[in-house]
Amino acid sequence: MYQLYFLSIIINLIVGIVLARSLIAGKFPTLGNLLETIGEANLFRFAGGIAAATVGVLKILLVTVNDVLIVGDLVPALAGIIAGAILLFECFREKAVDFPRWVDRIADFLVAGKSVWGLIAVAAAALHFFFYQALLL
Repeated sequence: MYQLYFLSIIINLIVGIVLARSLIAGKFPTLGNLLETIGEANLFRFAGGIAAATVGVLKILLVTVNDVLIVGDLVPALAGIIAGAILLFECFREKAVDFPRWVDRIADFLVAGKSVWGLIAVAAAALHFFFYQALLL
């Protein structure tokens, strides 16, 4: 489905930029202030996290025409799932939700490197856009 392909690119790009906002704020202070405002909004974290994770799972389950099953969109799908999980962990931690210990460890690992994961999501979106028939993209 080409709609899902385009949605994956757009969501990974937006969510990735918001996750990497601390790195972007250092280079572009004006854009950094806008991204900080958006990134701190709990509604964006929740909606963006659900959207990114859902599109990531759908990219694994639904195959684009003439693409390899599962492996064809693996990198953007995983980037979306991880970026969505980071946003959801941030959203639920602000609400003081208690997770099991193993989930907290995963959340600590992901949230600690959210800028790097954001850059990976942006790179996955860009590569997926330009190299749409590559095996893993």
